[in-house]
Amino acid sequence: MLRSKSVGGVEPRLDKEARALAEGGYDVHAILWDRDLAFPEEETQDGYQVRRVRLKARYNHPSLAWKLPRWWSRAYGLLRQMRPDIVHAADYDSVPPALRARRAWGAKVVFDIWDFYADMMTARVPGFVRAALARREARAIRDADLVILPDMVGRQRMTVEPRRLIEIRNVPETRTIISERFNRFTVFYAGNISRDRGLLDILRACEDTGSTFLVAGQGPDERELLPAIESSPSGMFLGYLSQDKVLSHTAGADVIPLLYDPSVPINRIASPNKLYEAMMMGKPVIVSEGTAMAELVQSAELGIVVPYGDFPALRDALERLMLSPGLMEEMGHRGQALFESKYRWDIMKRRLLDAYEKLS
Repeated sequence: MLRSKSVGGVEPRLDKEARALAEGGYDVHAILWDRDLAFPEEETQDGYQVRRVRLKARYNHPSLAWKLPRWWSRAYGLLRQMRPDIVHAADYDSVPPALRARRAWGAKVVFDIWDFYADMMTARVPGFVRAALARREARAIRDADLVILPDMVGRQRMTVEPRRLIEIRNVPETRTIISERFNRFTVFYAGNISRDRGLLDILRACEDTGSTFLVAGQGPDERELLPAIESSPSGMFLGYLSQDKVLSHTAGADVIPLLYDPSVPINRIASPNKLYEAMMMGKPVIVSEGTAMAELVQSAELGIVVPYGDFPALRDALERLMLSPGLMEEMGHRGQALFESKYRWDIMKRRLLDAYEKLS
């Protein structure tokens, strides 16, 4: 498995997939790019091995243009030592070493699209560069032996037909979680710290309603957003949290906000793990109109949908939930029931193993 990001060591989606494959009888190795030089070069996780390419680099920065080829070269060098039967590449920036391995010794290629690369870049790059990346990504989708999407709505972004396509939703594993306890009505966000997540509007809404806004994660706009959050009487920044900590805070919170700016193409089809974490923990959500997750939330009545950037609507939605504990409980129960029936990790795990069996 190849992943060019290793925030917090091993990201939850990769960890779940790696453990699922190991439990299915595969000898699993994860090759990760440690951009912060913050983790061991080699370590053993639960059922699989991790090796890291330790190469200093910044996230979401133009300098990646000349750092990526070095990551590809060193990742391929490790692949060549192991000569795996299958190379599972997470996102386009891990695909080139996988395709090179197929040419060299016939390895099967799994292209796991967490995000469409040309759409997700937040750095300012010329339009022709994005277009070129989109064309290369399309060729990788066409050439891969198996393509994985976190939500089939992402198929609308594809301009080519993959050989095989499956959906592995970005859902949490069901396990016992000790809930955090909060003294005030609490809104909890864990994820990318970026301008397109409506964080400052959520903060203002919490200030106006007397609720607490807890923020966890990291991202490209920390310098711009964190001072406002940390200086607010309603805000608190928790840093980067482990998956168990995220779940315990989700379980203790009252509302989970998912405000994704739909003017960013990738946000319209996003299927974030935060939505499924909220469903599993029985928490109502507030989501942005014009996104795929808004359609699910609205149709299943799991929360409130508001136009992105409409502060009065956001504040009214939060106030409505605060004043309606019965409504919040009903939304939470519906989310839990839907999660158990359609989105449990056990369902996704079986789907992944079935697809891998057909690669042999």
